[in-house]
Amino acid sequence: RHDPDLDIVLRRAYDHGVHTIISLAGTVKESEELIELIGGLNDDDDDESTENTERVQVFGTVGVHPTRCAEVFATKKETDAEGEGGDSAEITSWIPKTEAEQNEIIQQLIRMTKDGKESGNVVAIGECGLDYARLQFCPKDIQHSGLRAQLRVAAETNLPLYLHNRESGDDLYGILSEFKDKLPSNDDGSIRGIVHSFDETIEIANKFISLGLYIGINGCSLKTPENLSTVKEIPLQNLILETDCPWCDIRPSHAGSQYVQTTFPTKKDKQYTREMGLKEGFCVKNRTEPCHVSQVAEVVAGVKGLDVEEVVTVCCQNVYDLFGSLEKKKR
Repeated sequence: RHDPDLDIVLRRAYDHGVHTIISLAGTVKESEELIELIGGLNDDDDDESTENTERVQVFGTVGVHPTRCAEVFATKKETDAEGEGGDSAEITSWIPKTEAEQNEIIQQLIRMTKDGKESGNVVAIGECGLDYARLQFCPKDIQHSGLRAQLRVAAETNLPLYLHNRESGDDLYGILSEFKDKLPSNDDGSIRGIVHSFDETIEIANKFISLGLYIGINGCSLKTPENLSTVKEIPLQNLILETDCPWCDIRPSHAGSQYVQTTFPTKKDKQYTREMGLKEGFCVKNRTEPCHVSQVAEVVAGVKGLDVEEVVTVCCQNVYDLFGSLEKKKR
């Protein structure tokens, strides 16, 4: 719907102080494509003829989003049924793949992750978890089996978890607790991972924190007064700032917008051109970019009554404590 502009987005991120990005995958295919994209960016960095190569470093994850688990771990079955008025209606159901088929998918994810970890490009397993808000895309039972499969990948590769949670906090906590002794952990036995785009209650947040998990905050975490109250109560040492771009922008109607200080000029997607982005600094309207993480920091600081610099410093250290140094391996 608009000109491709990834290079401009990455340049704008770097110019606004974002020097490291972790990009999330949602399927096996997306994981492969993300690793390929990162490899291409690394090749650009190694090309001495490329100008202005100083830019943000991009890392990735390997995993299957809970709403995509059915298309990976199950087979679709269409059946005809009689609808209202006697009309024929098509009903979709999902049949879990055989244990052998699922084991092959798990091994594929493990191989991909180990290769990516060796190159320094893959730093987490995810985005995996549970999503009860969109069960029309994947039923609970297949989400559960898909999550358990990916927890096996995390255990095998010793990488932290990048977790998704929508209206499923108690069940996600239960499954993670069940696997706690097998998952990558810190010296104190706590799980290494983050529950990202958090929008549930402080009670659910505290459950995840008790496991050792960080809480990821972005625009979707800052929509309502209740969201802000929850963020205010979560200790800063347990928070990580995110964007979840291109989603989760902070809009004027959101409760958190009152604290936003940094703004970016925008154009509607059909009006946007590369030249506008490159020469005039325009972003696409309602499309979040990595540079918008500054707005998330400003809202968190405003809610907690802290300086933005303190929020950024502590939350950046939280990222390094979870994911390590995030440095590319020399080739």
